[in-house]
Amino acid sequence: MTLNQMGTDEAAEWCDRCVQAIARLDDELSEAEARKLAKDLYAFERTRAMSPEDAAEFVAVEMTRPDRAPFERRSEAR
Repeated sequence: MTLNQMGTDEAAEWCDRCVQAIARLDDELSEAEARKLAKDLYAFERTRAMSPEDAAEFVAVEMTRPDRAPFERRSEAR
């Protein structure tokens, strides 16, 4: 689902909730950094399909795994 399909207000709310979740997980990130990360998470189909809180937690856990795969965008939209 693209930003236009979801709606600007819903996307903004998703990102706002994600920023709050990111801030709870890492209080050393600035709000600007958390907002950029939230927008990046929204841009990825997999994390956008999750709740904002689950997306933030998922990435936090994945980033701690030494064997993690890189985050990549799909070449084609689904």
